[in-house]
This record gives sequence, structure tokens and C-alpha cells, in this order.
Amino acid sequence: MTDVNAALRRTRIGDRETAQGETERAVRRGAWPVAETPAGRTTGWWGMLLFICTEAAMFACFIASYYYLRFSTDGSWPPVSDKLPHRIVPGIGTGVLVLSCLPMFAAVRTSRKSRAVTFPLLVLVTLAGTTFVVLQAVDYMQEYPSSTPSKDAYGSLLFTLTGLHAFHVGIGVLMMLLVLGGQLARGFKKPQAGATRVMAMYWYFLAVLAVAIYITVYLTPYIM
Repeated sequence: MTDVNAALRRTRIGDRETAQGETERAVRRGAWPVAETPAGRTTGWWGMLLFICTEAAMFACFIASYYYLRFSTDGSWPPVSDKLPHRIVPGIGTGVLVLSCLPMFAAVRTSRKSRAVTFPLLVLVTLAGTTFVVLQAVDYMQEYPSSTPSKDAYGSLLFTLTGLHAFHVGIGVLMMLLVLGGQLARGFKKPQAGATRVMAMYWYFLAVLAVAIYITVYLTPYIM
């Protein structure tokens, strides 16, 4: 403890430069306690950000392909053999997914303070994601057999874009179930703030993507 006492004494008399040297020696010898706290973003946060960026690039390519084929095709879009897409059911699904961002946001805010409140909020988000996937399946039954994935370019892009997005929402629902299971296993005793924040990043991405896909696939055929 000699270095610790010397550093404190030097600080009191105003010799800060020498005190800093004494402190560094005390830390190296293990006599000065150092709190180990994580600095900056977590590994999970950066991993999710990288995943979102790669998936956003993939969906951007599909959306760009949709518009390219739309404007390079002579005649009507969708082709005359395809019906115009149904807007109501996918519109409801998109609205449900976007509105689920509100309880997701609230869950992030309460994840460190009241985990008993966070849990039902995450359950609500999970139910919203499940509802979206079910409504997407209902929409496929409406579109079929007028449009199919193998019929033409329009049908291929319609099912690819919406199917990939529904698949990602399904992954989000499974990830949410894992977070909920972790909370149940811990009995609400340990915080799940980090996992909740990472899940929120992914969920917000899915909501923004849902709006972009709905505008592209379900609205532009009526106005362009």
C-alpha cells in the first residue's frame, strides 16, 4: 500500500505529475483497485449492426431489381396475366409490425429498471411478429394462383421480397422467444438490457423494411 499512500499524499500537496506515476505503479502492482467496466458498444451490438447492414444491402438489391424490371417492361405492370396485388391484408400486417415498435421501445427503456414490466412488453412484440407472419401467409393464398414464384418476373420478385422479409420476421420471433426464455430462467433477477437493446435494433430494421416492401410491392402497381 506504500504506492497508494504516496499517490494520495502527492495529490494532497498538489504534485499531480508525481502522483500520477505513483498511481500507475500501484495499479501495476495490484495495490490500487481498478473497476473493470465495458467501454463503448458490446460485441453483440456491433454484430447485429453488421448483420443489419448486410441484410439491408441484400434487400436493396431486390428492391432495385423490382423497379428496374418495372420500368424496363413494356406494357402493364403487373403483366396482364397477373392480378393487381391485394393491399388490405399485407397493409394490416405492416401496420401491426410498425406499431409493435412502440412496446419494443418501451421494453428497452424498462429493461434495466423493471424486468417484470419488460417481459409482457416483449410478449406483445412477439405476438405482433407472429401475427405478421400469419397475415403474410394469408396474402399468399390470395395471390395464388394468379401470381406464383415461377410464373414470371413479377411473381418471382413478389414472393421473393415478401417471403424473405417474412422469414426474417420469423427469425426475429424466435430470437425474442430466446430472450423471453432467458428472463424466465433467471426469474427476473438478472438484467436482460443488452439482449433487449440488440433485439430492438433488429426489430426496428424489420419495421422499416416492411414499409419499404409494402410501398414497392403493394402500392406502386396502383400508382405507377
